Amino acid sequence: MRKTYLFILLPLLFLSLSCAVPVRGAGERRQPKVSATSVVKSFLQALKEQDFESAYEKVHIFSSDREGYVSRLKLLYENYDLRVIDYRILATQLFKDTAIVVAEVEVDYSKPGESERLRARYTNRYDLSIPEKKWKIVKDECIENCSYEPESGSGDGES
Repeated sequence: MRKTYLFILLPLLFLSLSCAVPVRGAGERRQPKVSATSVVKSFLQALKEQDFESAYEKVHIFSSDREGYVSRLKLLYENYDLRVIDYRILATQLFKDTAIVVAEVEVDYSKPGESERLRARYTNRYDLSIPEKKWKIVKDECIENCSYEPESGSGDGES
């Protein structure tokens, strides 16, 4: 009789343990639902649409509040008549609770006081962290084609 109960109880015990929620280690964090790549895409789209309030939602800045961040971006965009034309994500690298996203961004702008429109394409690196249970951009850095100066020459091979 004891063996019969054992044959019934053991499979039930294994079945209940297999359905249990796994226990996370002390250092493990649950990844946010929205990916780091999606956060950078949303940030760049907000800049393209000049929706600086939405852009602020994607960043985590210790030294600035929403109002200061938005006013600085508005001033920059107005001074240079800056427009984000296009962007594309080149690479994403995830670590435990940090990520790096590299994007190519194409902008159209004019220097203050000048009417000539210029175009630039640069590559930016975005470092992300999870300070508030969501991916946030904590740092960005231009890593390629970083000057917004027009190319010298007329474009026909002669300088």
